[in-house]
Amino acid sequence: MFQCGPVIDSFLRREIDVGSFASAAYAIGSSRGIIAEGAVGNAVAVPFRVRATVDTIYDCASLTKPLITTALILRYVKNIDDKYYGFAYRELLTHTSGLRAWLPLYAYKADYRDTILKEGPEYKRGTKVVYSDLNFILLWCALRDLKFEFVVPMKIADAMFNPPPLLRPRIAATEWGQRYEAKMANRPAPRDGLIWGETHDGNSFFAGGTAGNAGLFATARAIFRLAQAWVNAEVLPRDVVQEATRNHTAGLDDARGYGWQLPTGSEATSMLSPRAFGHTGFTGTSLWIEPDRDRIMVLLTNRVHPCAAPINIQRIRGKFHRLALQSGERPSRPQ
Repeated sequence: MFQCGPVIDSFLRREIDVGSFASAAYAIGSSRGIIAEGAVGNAVAVPFRVRATVDTIYDCASLTKPLITTALILRYVKNIDDKYYGFAYRELLTHTSGLRAWLPLYAYKADYRDTILKEGPEYKRGTKVVYSDLNFILLWCALRDLKFEFVVPMKIADAMFNPPPLLRPRIAATEWGQRYEAKMANRPAPRDGLIWGETHDGNSFFAGGTAGNAGLFATARAIFRLAQAWVNAEVLPRDVVQEATRNHTAGLDDARGYGWQLPTGSEATSMLSPRAFGHTGFTGTSLWIEPDRDRIMVLLTNRVHPCAAPINIQRIRGKFHRLALQSGERPSRPQ
């Protein structure tokens, strides 16, 4: 078994003790399978406690973007330079479309697509990278218009949208009321009470569970398996995977592949090679893949439970990655 597992557990428990998050689950391994996994803390901390386990299901937030939306677009759209309502799929996938970062689309009378087309444009397309939920909501609209079902592209246990109520005891809770978004939108919170078993993201929630930008629920083990499928070209052909995970925004202010983020020297990724790729989620989730060392690193937390307090989550991710890279042992069991 992976020798750094106990060290990672201790590190994550210290972060829980200082209030960084209520719980965490992780899975670390290679293209062959998991070599370490664990869980610490409380998946639900208020109004009562439910302990986290390796079977705890987390709201994975924006991990939905590369693992689901990007995979479906690259599978079903023949030419990513084709346009959808004036926006090239390439621009949307690389966050160079000129659309603003976010809008509370559920607060507008028009449907999501029409609101984005009217209210979304903010800067000259192709001039900079602005990470935007609106890009992936448009991609979701495109998939619906193309009549493709929005689903997890592989049948993987414990990876789903709209988890059924019977799974609620296994799900990590998120925010008490949608207060963070309310502050962003400068309007009353659209939801009250504990968000538990429903997607935390407001645009996805009011779209029925996902809007392409968020909505995926999964265990750390299931996220690892989805990442492994990318690495092993099970979801898409090898040449498509390689194209999706290279830098398409060189010379701009961020490094982006198709749906994937690339290292930019942040606290979370400074230890990774230029060929690494990954993504994070607002709820406290993270997936990074280091091809040069054949390492897949999944860290899921519910840092927004019971409130979305500011913490240096990038520092935590960086420490986790350093610990995860300290061993090259083979998987202890097949995946």
